[in-house]
Amino acid sequence: MNDKKRLLLIGSRRYKKRTIKSLIEEGEKLFDSVLFVPIHKIRIVEEKGENRLYYKDIDLLKFDVCYPRMGAKDFFLAQAVLKIIDDSNMYSPVTLESYQYSNHKYYTVKKLIEAGLPTLPSSLSISSEASNKTINKFGFPVVLKLISGFAGKGVMLVKDKKQLASILDTVHLFEEYVSAQVYAKSGNSDIRCYVFGDEVITAQRTGAKGDWRANMSRGGKVKLIKTTPQLKKIAVKAARTLKFDICAVDFIKTKKVKGGFAIIEINFQPGPFYEFLGNTVTKAMIEFLYKKASKRSTQ
Repeated sequence: MNDKKRLLLIGSRRYKKRTIKSLIEEGEKLFDSVLFVPIHKIRIVEEKGENRLYYKDIDLLKFDVCYPRMGAKDFFLAQAVLKIIDDSNMYSPVTLESYQYSNHKYYTVKKLIEAGLPTLPSSLSISSEASNKTINKFGFPVVLKLISGFAGKGVMLVKDKKQLASILDTVHLFEEYVSAQVYAKSGNSDIRCYVFGDEVITAQRTGAKGDWRANMSRGGKVKLIKTTPQLKKIAVKAARTLKFDICAVDFIKTKKVKGGFAIIEINFQPGPFYEFLGNTVTKAMIEFLYKKASKRSTQ
């Protein structure tokens, strides 16, 4: 039996170099070999009635584990790649189904609600008439999210009907689906639980001054905090509900839900906030993947 353990990292077309560099550095400490491939450089080849994945002349399905980190803009190619990975013997913490849910904000919330997890009321619509009807029911201010939005982009806080009319005119001009969500004031701070199987690392994010969102890509700050049993239980259940082994579950504190915490987003390719947390998150990701590779080699 070959005991060498091989790790494959698949990145987005526009991957973050610092994150990938950290994953590779941590991976090389445990795995015998690590390969990173941007998704647009993968070839899908049919061989003897089966689909294979190649990078140059390397058969990517020969690796023990794969960590896919593709974004919304890779959606169509990513679906094909993940379907092939699902059908292979290679382990991945992300499935095709989980990737599809994570790229649709409304259906992510729908799955969480079905599982009895704490979320804020949300709706989905494409027409201005339907959006107005729902938003008037939710009241102002209200949060609007483009279904295809990610990393804080496509998320808007709408304060009144005048602002809403202007935004909806633009959104529906491009036939974008929009999800409306009840707004819960959180003081531009939220909590992120990184989930690795049954383990959780928790961080508190605070947005930049004047920004209502706790979004690090827009100038915020982050620090590690103690993981409470309550948050760990909810975060792990949320990850399992969407069939993720690695992801981030974002919460805000609010009195609008029982228990005081509401899930606002699930992110399957979470940023590790290297500039604030160093290699803490990427190290945990790699250690989890290595355990999966080790378990696979003994089966």
